[in-house]
Amino acid sequence: MYFRCLILFTYLLCFSLELKAAEIKEKPPYKVMMILYRGFTDAEKGFIAYFKQRHIAAEFIIRDAQADNTKIAEFVSEARELKPDLIYTFGTTVTAEVVGLVGQVNPHKHITDIPVVFNIVADPIGAKLVKSMQASGRNLTGASHLVPLSAQMNALQKMRNTQTIGVIYNSQEKNAVLAVQGLEKIAAKYKLSLDLAPVALDENNKPSVEGIKIAAQTLLEKKPQFIYIPSDSFMIKNARTVVQVAQAAKIPVFSATEAPIRNDGALLGLVSTYFNVGELAAYKAEQILLKKERVSKIPIDSLNRFTYLVNMGAAKKLGVYPPLAVIKFAELISPMDAGDARE
Repeated sequence: MYFRCLILFTYLLCFSLELKAAEIKEKPPYKVMMILYRGFTDAEKGFIAYFKQRHIAAEFIIRDAQADNTKIAEFVSEARELKPDLIYTFGTTVTAEVVGLVGQVNPHKHITDIPVVFNIVADPIGAKLVKSMQASGRNLTGASHLVPLSAQMNALQKMRNTQTIGVIYNSQEKNAVLAVQGLEKIAAKYKLSLDLAPVALDENNKPSVEGIKIAAQTLLEKKPQFIYIPSDSFMIKNARTVVQVAQAAKIPVFSATEAPIRNDGALLGLVSTYFNVGELAAYKAEQILLKKERVSKIPIDSLNRFTYLVNMGAAKKLGVYPPLAVIKFAELISPMDAGDARE
């Protein structure tokens, strides 16, 4: 009798495991809609790589606004029809258009019933996406990439004792305006003199490459020791224009983000690598999809460690080399090493 029961138990256990395995095998992949702003970047590579590393089956539906804000509303309408398990948004502009700002959410215009994970948002609180980094209280969480301005300025001073910085920025970009305001607040602490040059707008009230050249020339006349490029999608896309003008005048460029250093010849920056931030955003998605945690209660985070990135090709052109103390901990890249963080 004992052995019969044991055999029956073993059979039922095996049958149960087979059913469970079949359920897992037949379970369709999670549907993740990715709404991008300026193409497929290392941030998305990191996000998708995390899913693969963790063996999370997912179908990625990728939509790119190509820096055209009017396309985002179309993607929101498509998301309502597709009803994905999760929406990934790149940057402040896309995220604001998809979920709305705090106190300004319109259920007819914004997504309120699908979990949204944002990535590469410089200042979620300043941009009014959330009230607190502890939790959004709504269908939103994500990862911020921006290194605190005070840490950036400390990094700059380690490279060279600096008193004057020229800031070229897009006044139409919320992140850039917040960065300028932040720099103005801490300038006295670091004994810095700021020269601000907003990009000139065209007849359609939009920033242009020609506007960048005008702003850059305005800065060059003031002869700053460094030119600073904040976290600004338009400026990141067109960073090479700034770098070329600045290098011709032998003025180094400090960037708040990775791509202008790796791809366009900016000299240095203290940055969060996009790939790693993408992985962090994917971890948030995993908490929602697999662990079934409520998106409204998941904290918004940034990386714990940053990368002091120096482009040695730019250093050679400018004749501005990092001190030995910096070389000991910096990541030094040459043009041959540069992987495209922006693409």
